[in-house]
Amino acid sequence: MPNFKFLEVHAVDHCNNNCRWCHNYSPFSPQKEYEARDYFEGLDFLRAKKIEVEKISLMGGEPFLHSDITQFAFHLFERYQTQLVITTNGFWLSEDTIKDHKDLWKLLTYVKISRYPNIEKRLGGEKRFYELITSIKNYNPSIMIDFPDKGRFRELEFHEDPVEPTRFCGNSHCTALLPDMKIGRCGAGSYAHFAPEGMLSEAFKNNKHMIYDLRKFDSNSFNFWKERYPLDACSYCSFSTMTHGNTWKVERGRAPFNKTYELEYHYTQGRRRIGLNRPDGARQKAGLILEQYGEKPEVHMLNGLAARQQGDAASALNSFAQVLQLDPNNREAQEHIHSIRKNISHSHAQ
Repeated sequence: MPNFKFLEVHAVDHCNNNCRWCHNYSPFSPQKEYEARDYFEGLDFLRAKKIEVEKISLMGGEPFLHSDITQFAFHLFERYQTQLVITTNGFWLSEDTIKDHKDLWKLLTYVKISRYPNIEKRLGGEKRFYELITSIKNYNPSIMIDFPDKGRFRELEFHEDPVEPTRFCGNSHCTALLPDMKIGRCGAGSYAHFAPEGMLSEAFKNNKHMIYDLRKFDSNSFNFWKERYPLDACSYCSFSTMTHGNTWKVERGRAPFNKTYELEYHYTQGRRRIGLNRPDGARQKAGLILEQYGEKPEVHMLNGLAARQQGDAASALNSFAQVLQLDPNNREAQEHIHSIRKNISHSHAQ
């Protein structure tokens, strides 16, 4: 029975980076997060059939947009004891966030941080990007790190008339396990349901061979499906004939970054620092949000939580009041104000 060298699973479908020709259509996907257990049925089935998965590749979208990517990775490692790989665009890179994910690095065998020009520029250039990436080894010296240049991008386009493939497409080995017990041979076909109307040709959408349903498994058809190349779909995809890429571009009509997703990531990390009794770290995240995304309720919420954790009731009240100025119906800020005032009244009564 053939094995999988890599089997990709999505931690999330969405992404903060709006790349034109995204191979997984992430700029068009809804915000969706998965749990490791969403893939247990498929992975358990493969194990029962003695089909070995050498490495599970954590993908997206942008996997670091997951609310707890470390837990996602841990549950997969705990159950399957297999090597884990992650692919990210590194938008989150800083010394502090690398430290925040120190437990994740210990779970991973390999990390690929793709160098997109818009992200690399925002982080301070190639030299700074490299310094940050290599510092991951401080937490796992044996981890393998790759940082491919994404300054050029392979254009993903589709056509109705078949064109005989003239080159081998490595994406045909980017096998993706979906939560519904189906497996796709590449991102372009696996996640075609995210493509907007008119992007895919009818011929590509109606292709054969791309998806295999494990619920209809038999060893002969599975072996044939896994080893088959070219696929029917390859005749209708530009990757089958393309010999060069194009300059990386932003998807038409979209901003370079989805700032809502990025802000949510940094805010979640700030809240996690509060949970770890690191109020100064939470304030650092508040400052980053203010600098990159402007004055948001999340800025004052993190500052208020940090102040309260340090026993500074006056500063906490002021921060939570500022939250309510920007978000008058914020229930959490209201509850913190009520609780602090109640504690102050109780203290004075004594």
